Amino acid sequence: MTASFRTTVHAMAMPFVVELDEPDPVEVEPAIAEFHASLVWADEVFSLWKDDSYLSAYLRGDVALDEAPPELREVLEACEWYREATGGGFDARRADGVLDPTGLVKGWAVVRASAHLRAARATGWMVGASGDILVSAGSPRRIGIADPRVQGDPEGTPVVDVVELGGDFTALATSGGAQVVDHIWDPVTGQVARHYMQVSVAGRDLTACDAWATAIAGGGPRIVPLALASGLEVLLITGGRYDGTYDAQTSPGWPSVR
Repeated sequence: MTASFRTTVHAMAMPFVVELDEPDPVEVEPAIAEFHASLVWADEVFSLWKDDSYLSAYLRGDVALDEAPPELREVLEACEWYREATGGGFDARRADGVLDPTGLVKGWAVVRASAHLRAARATGWMVGASGDILVSAGSPRRIGIADPRVQGDPEGTPVVDVVELGGDFTALATSGGAQVVDHIWDPVTGQVARHYMQVSVAGRDLTACDAWATAIAGGGPRIVPLALASGLEVLLITGGRYDGTYDAQTSPGWPSVR
């Protein structure tokens, strides 16, 4: 499918690519502006890099939880829910004890912001957010999953698989160390997690896919059955071989079209 409108906005220190199929030409720019504003707002609430964000102020004790936007409580409660659901594979507390909901916030923010895209009256849409993808139902798209051995912008490089989203699956999240080496930690051991080179999770809820991808990357094989029981499908890049290739495993319902 060829998108009739494509643009990129920047927020949360990353690019967000938006594709809209046959949008209303009058409504498309305002819809994109609201989408972008929602992501900027999320960064102002949840950034750990900004001293004046609500999360930073909350962690310093300068702001009580009931003084912050209610979405802060919503996300922190969601983090706790996913910690329990994933058997501790997802944990918003880092090894040093700092509360860091980063593993959930991006997907959550995209889901929240994408509500504004409906105003564009497009026949379908897609949002790409640095490895995470969300599409509208009934708008099938084939998505390539980047090779974890490729650093930097993977566009135009070979992919490890191609999946179709827009039917039973509308969300895809990928977690791994291709872009930021050794940034995922195992909540049980407190050490850098190296269970997999890369983990991709497909489902209908990007927030869930994002959290479960982080959980599997951090917690390893014991988390996979829990994800499958939750109705998700997974692609696991399990390790590199001496010749530069890699091993991969997929769950039975993984939506590959290759």
